[in-house]
Amino acid sequence: MRHVRRLLLIAVCAAAAAACNGNGGAVSSEHVPARCAARARPATPMLTSLRVQPTTEQAACIARTYLNIVAPDWKGFPGGVHAAEPAARVWETRSLQYGFIPCGGCPQPGLDPATVRDDHPEWILHDSAGEEVHPPDHPSWVMFDISNVEYLQAWAEAAEKDLASGGWTGAVLVDAGNGPAWVSPPIDPATGKPMTDEAHATYLAEAMATVRGGLKTNGFSMIAENGPFTIVDPAQIGSSDAVSVGRGFAQLRGEGWEALYHYFEEALDRRVGAWVWDDEHRLTREQRVFGLASYLLVSGQASAYAAVPGRFTALYDLNPGIPADLPVRRDGALVRAFDSGAVAVNPGDAPAVVELPGQTRSFTLPPGGAVIDVGGKLTVSYAAPQ
Repeated sequence: MRHVRRLLLIAVCAAAAAACNGNGGAVSSEHVPARCAARARPATPMLTSLRVQPTTEQAACIARTYLNIVAPDWKGFPGGVHAAEPAARVWETRSLQYGFIPCGGCPQPGLDPATVRDDHPEWILHDSAGEEVHPPDHPSWVMFDISNVEYLQAWAEAAEKDLASGGWTGAVLVDAGNGPAWVSPPIDPATGKPMTDEAHATYLAEAMATVRGGLKTNGFSMIAENGPFTIVDPAQIGSSDAVSVGRGFAQLRGEGWEALYHYFEEALDRRVGAWVWDDEHRLTREQRVFGLASYLLVSGQASAYAAVPGRFTALYDLNPGIPADLPVRRDGALVRAFDSGAVAVNPGDAPAVVELPGQTRSFTLPPGGAVIDVGGKLTVSYAAPQ
């Protein structure tokens, strides 16, 4: 599953970190490169995830474009970003369920497994053979008991200290998904039997709510990588400030689009932000309009959109304003009103007749079509309204 592959990719990127340049030091706003000094951040709250540590100049330019920047624990990096753009939000990747030896470019582990073995061995889960539980390809990782309140308190205390000293906005939990990958299932401390997926899902939701509560008390937010989007767990979604499933709408249609929409619809209902990823470099303009309009359908407070603007920067300046209502279905399409415009998306394979809020006439939206209305000016994908 994509979110599991994403986690493993981040976790093994220590080798790539050796090729990083820059030291993550402070970036003076007085020395921002001329090519991006006058750059205005797009109206869309943009999102990016960094795999290679940028130079100080690159960090300054990134901060001029992206409101939300996800990165490993690069020392001094948040301070450098904030020196160039104080409003930028910088998020540290962290693991909740696993402990491992920290490495450059990796998410922060739950806790140090060596220390836990010495002081709290009961926090480490074992399988029916008495072996420590770990995911495939990572035999040195250990799985912690996320149903143990004492472990969660220790995790939260360590996370809060690290986030505060590093200048981070909050944490992105990279292993908060519903596709646990175990060599063999752990024994459930509550039953003494192999842990079921259902029990794990319950423990995860409760653990997320617990650590989020601690982080929020200390002024930090928590984002959960909670895929796959085909599994909608309301309790888990409601335990985060925003959720991500590692992909977006731009290249989806039909049942796939509907499944992703259904996932983020739950987040919208629970007033949880949607982090939507359409950051492929080769999207066409039509795909970009469709992806952005789809994101706007599910956007709310704490939401963010991952895209590579390139030569389409003006597209991400479209701003229909504050959502005025929840999306509604119209003839197979979805329409949402904003205080300064509206959006409509037709993810199906048949034309849909829609009428945008504030407009006096209807028009036909073709299959795979989308429209963004800002103050009466329409930006469309595929066919123009008729």
